[in-house]
Amino acid sequence: MTTSSTIKRLVGELKPVAGRMILICMVTLFSVALNMVGPELLGDATDILYNYGQGIVTPHETFLKLCLKLALVYGLLAIFSTLALVLTTRITSRFFTSSLRIRISEKLGKLPVSFVDSTPRGEILSRMMNDVSNMSNTIHVITSTLISGVLQLLIIIVLLYFINPIMATAVIVLIPLSVVLAYVISRRSEKEWHEFRKINGQVYSVIEEDLSGFDTVKAFNLESRQKQMCGDLMNKYGKSLKRGFWLSSMVQPTIAFTNNIAYVAICVLGGYFAINGVLDVGDVVKVILYAKLFAGPLESIAGGMSSIHRTIACAQRVYKLLDGEEVPPALTDNVPEGDGDVSFEDVNFSYSKDKPLIKNLNINVRSGQKVAIVGPTGGGKTTIVNLLMRFYDVDSGKIVIDGVDISTMDRAKLRQQFSMVLQDTWLFNGTVFENIAYGKEDATMDEVVAAAKKARIHQFICSLPDGYNTVINEESTNISSGQKQLLTIARAYLADRKMLILDEATSNVDTRTEILIQKTMDELMQGRTSFVIAHRLSTIVNADVILVVRDGQIVEQGTHQQLMEKHGFYSEIYNSQYELLK
Repeated sequence: MTTSSTIKRLVGELKPVAGRMILICMVTLFSVALNMVGPELLGDATDILYNYGQGIVTPHETFLKLCLKLALVYGLLAIFSTLALVLTTRITSRFFTSSLRIRISEKLGKLPVSFVDSTPRGEILSRMMNDVSNMSNTIHVITSTLISGVLQLLIIIVLLYFINPIMATAVIVLIPLSVVLAYVISRRSEKEWHEFRKINGQVYSVIEEDLSGFDTVKAFNLESRQKQMCGDLMNKYGKSLKRGFWLSSMVQPTIAFTNNIAYVAICVLGGYFAINGVLDVGDVVKVILYAKLFAGPLESIAGGMSSIHRTIACAQRVYKLLDGEEVPPALTDNVPEGDGDVSFEDVNFSYSKDKPLIKNLNINVRSGQKVAIVGPTGGGKTTIVNLLMRFYDVDSGKIVIDGVDISTMDRAKLRQQFSMVLQDTWLFNGTVFENIAYGKEDATMDEVVAAAKKARIHQFICSLPDGYNTVINEESTNISSGQKQLLTIARAYLADRKMLILDEATSNVDTRTEILIQKTMDELMQGRTSFVIAHRLSTIVNADVILVVRDGQIVEQGTHQQLMEKHGFYSEIYNSQYELLK
C-alpha cells in the first residue's frame, strides 16, 4: 500500500460521519471569518493611535467601539474554536477510533486460525490499540488542516492582494519555504517510524508472553533472561524512537527559523513602504498579522506531515490486518442431520507446503463410536481434529459428516455439532455459572448444576464463598488446575452436542478424580461420536476404535486387544509407558 493510497483511505474513513463534518465546517467557517476580521480591526486601531501621535484626533467613542468590537471578535473566536475542537475530537475518538477497533475485532473473527497462530498476540494488541490511536490523532490533524487551514490560506491571499500586491507576493513566496523544508525532513522520518512500529509490536509480544507465562518464568528462575530480552528490545525501541522524534522535532524549529527570516524581510519591506507613503502604518500591521496567520496553517500542514508520516506506518499495519484474506463463506446452508457418521476420504494437508504432514488419510467412523487417536508428538493427532473442526481446510480430499462435505458448510454451524474439552483450559473473568453456561445460550441454573454434578465439580462449587456466583479472576488463580479442567468438562456436558472432542481431558486431575471423570465421560460419550486424543493409553483401552497415527498416516487401527495382539507400533508405545512406571 502506497503512502498516497493510505492517506486517501484515512480520509475516506470519515465518509460515515459526513453530516457531522458539515456541522464542523460551519463552525469552522465562523472561526475563520472572525480570525480574518481581527487584523482588520487591529490595523484600524493602530492607524488611530498613529494619527493621534501625528496630531490627528479621532473621537474617543470611535476608538472605544473599535476596542469593544475587538474584544467581541476574539471572544467569539475562542468559543467557536473550542466548539470546533470538541466536535472534531468527538468524531475522531467516538466515531473513528471506536468503530475502527470494532472493525478489527470483527475482522479477527473472520480471519483463518492460521493468522492467529502465526501472529504474536502482542502484535495484534499493538495494532488495535497504539496504531489506531496514532491514526486517530492524524485524522484530527487532517480534518482541521483541510477544513480551516486551506480555507484560511485562500482568504488571506485575497485580502493581502487587496492591501498591496507586492507585500502579498513577498508573503506568499517567503512563508511557504518553511513547508518545503519541513516536507523534506518529514519524508526522511517515515522510514524510522516504520521501524519503530515494528519494534513496538515486538515489545508488546514479549510483555504479553512474560505475563501469560509468569509462573513458568518464576519456576525456572528465568527473570534475568527475560529482563535481558526485554532490555535489548527496549534499547532498539529507544534508539528507533529517538531517531524518529529527532527528525520529527526538526520540523518545528526549521519552520520557526524560516518564518522569522520571512517576517524580518516583510517588516523591512513594510517599513520602506510606510516611510515612502505607499502604505499606512495600519496596513503594514495588517500585512504582518496576516503573514502570521498565513504561517499558522502552513505550520499545521508541516507538523501534520510529520504526524502523517509517523501514522502511515501505523495505518499500513492496521489496513494489512483489515485487508487480510478472510475465511471464505459457506457454499450452501447444509447441516448434517444424522447421528454423527464421519469419514476422511483421501485427505492431504500440510501447514507448510514444503513439509507434507497428512497424506492420503482415510478414516470411517460410525455414529456413537468412541475413537481414540494416539501416536508420537508431531504425528498429526491434533491436526486431524483441526481439520475436522475446519480450523484449517484440507489441501485435497474431503471430510464428510452424515453425508455432507464439511467444506460446503458454514463453520459456525459445523462447530455447533461438537463439544470440546481441551488439555489447555480456558476460563474468562466471570462467575462460575457464566463459565459453565458459556457452552449454551440461555442456560438455566438447574441445567448448569446438573452439568456440574456430572463433572463431579458441584460439591466443590458449593464450598466456594458465593457458590455458583463466585467470580473467577482473569488468570483463574483462585481455583486449581484440576478444578479448571472440571469446569470446562461441565461446560461440555451442558452443551450436549452429538459429537465430542477430548484432548486428554483428564490430564490435570489427580488419580481419584480421573477415575470418577473417566466414568462420567464414558456415560457422556454413550450415543455420541467421540474423538479422544490420548497421551496416556490407559484411558482409552475401552475405545471402539484406536487410530495409531505416525507421520500423518494411520499405521494401525483396531481395538486395544487387537492392536496388542499385533505386537506392532501401538503395542510398543503402550509397553514403553508401563516400562517407565516400573
